[in-house]
Amino acid sequence: MSVRAMLARVQRLEQVRAPVRSPFAVAFGSFEAFAAECEAGMEAGKLDRADFSVVLCSLARWERQLIHFSSSVAFEQI
Repeated sequence: MSVRAMLARVQRLEQVRAPVRSPFAVAFGSFEAFAAECEAGMEAGKLDRADFSVVLCSLARWERQLIHFSSSVAFEQI
């Protein structure tokens, strides 16, 4: 195997191992910024506090457990 081929392979491996940003981080900069915007929406009455607090809690759990990563990988494989 040539040196160039090995370098190209290492580069591909490094790209695969790079951390994947969540959809919230991509869209809002961080999950915390998304949560703050949701809290503001609940305070303003745009989002129902009873329902959306449960949704926000679930999304926070998914964010901590990197569920978005496994879902996007599964989606890409379809």
